[in-house]
Amino acid sequence: MNNLKRMMVLVISSLFIFSSSACNIADQIRNNVQERIVVQEELSIQEMTRVLISSINDKNKTADAYSSIPEFQTEGLSYSYFYEYINILRDISTQDNNGKVVSFRIMSDDECAYLLGNRILNEYGQIKGAQLLYSSDVEYPLYIFYSVSPEGTVYISKDWVTSIISIYNYGNHYFTLLEEGNIDAVKTLLAPSLTDAAYTDDVVYAKASLLCDYYRLRVRSNPSEFEITTLVPGQMSVRIPETLSSDGNSFEDHNVVLTLQDDGNYNIDDKISVASDINLVYLVRGDERLIRVGNEYSYGQLLTIMGEPSSLNIDFDEGRIMILYPGLLLRFDDAYETSDSWSGTLTSIRLIGSSAYSIGYNIYNGMSRAQLLTSYPFVDESDYVIEVNTGSRSYNVLFDFNEEDLIESVRVTG
Repeated sequence: MNNLKRMMVLVISSLFIFSSSACNIADQIRNNVQERIVVQEELSIQEMTRVLISSINDKNKTADAYSSIPEFQTEGLSYSYFYEYINILRDISTQDNNGKVVSFRIMSDDECAYLLGNRILNEYGQIKGAQLLYSSDVEYPLYIFYSVSPEGTVYISKDWVTSIISIYNYGNHYFTLLEEGNIDAVKTLLAPSLTDAAYTDDVVYAKASLLCDYYRLRVRSNPSEFEITTLVPGQMSVRIPETLSSDGNSFEDHNVVLTLQDDGNYNIDDKISVASDINLVYLVRGDERLIRVGNEYSYGQLLTIMGEPSSLNIDFDEGRIMILYPGLLLRFDDAYETSDSWSGTLTSIRLIGSSAYSIGYNIYNGMSRAQLLTSYPFVDESDYVIEVNTGSRSYNVLFDFNEEDLIESVRVTG
């Protein structure tokens, strides 16, 4: 019995010693891990870039990449933000079938300054950058930029990453709405940067509607094929490679730029050319077409169509004739004398002052800038010049506005 008691005491003592040893070992492991984290060595820009490239090339290595970067070199950036940032870099890296990153080069300070510009440098201070390299040259290189602490340590700026994520997601949202043809939602995104009085709700809606039509009818690239050419905090540029030209006979690039404004809203620079409207080469009175720029007329024909002019200035030496009607000035070139009077080619129509005439069926003196923009939503992007291609030649329609933002002069000229 005594032997049994002694054996039980020995077993219990052994268990206690083992348990104490196990606790000590576990504490030691925890202490070692914490010590490694605390004393984790600073990564150089080369080492940091290699770490990021490993996760760009292989999504499964993102967690390992994050854990291998000292916390003081991520500025408290959470893993979820890091993960999203790396996904964005990976999307850009693989666009246009670039393949995997095979190497990189560290850029000079001058190169970084040239690529980023004063706005970025003023906001983020000293920046270091690395260009990622592929097995062959790529049209739009991918760059990774780092902030630099006063002590000279490179780190991934939390503000930089979150700004990149915000504008990238905003751009994707915009293109998704266009693909869906959601005019009202596109109008909501366009409105904050269109603040002048001329940009009424009708004008902004007309812009959004035309953009949705443009992407539906002319953009042939899938959204996954859109190429990001610039991505820095507050700005993203996107190239859409396959867009039908206005005549539908060829493809052309279409470029979109999104920029963060001081008020926190995004400006969307998505210019589309004003469609050529053949009606704009005609002088119209009421619903009746009268004369057309580019056509040749004799004086007798003009009298029949337009009636007697207010004044007539003929210079056969220059081959030019200027004819004035109330509110209207016509110019004829290549003019020559005929047996009964003269003939010439109408090269310019100009509405001046109050006029009974219109260009096409919907442009006239006295209409507001907003009314013009509702009919031709992107004429403001071409400095209020509409180009009309008749097939044989092109003509320009130009506008002048008075202080009340009303059209005071319209000119059609070759």
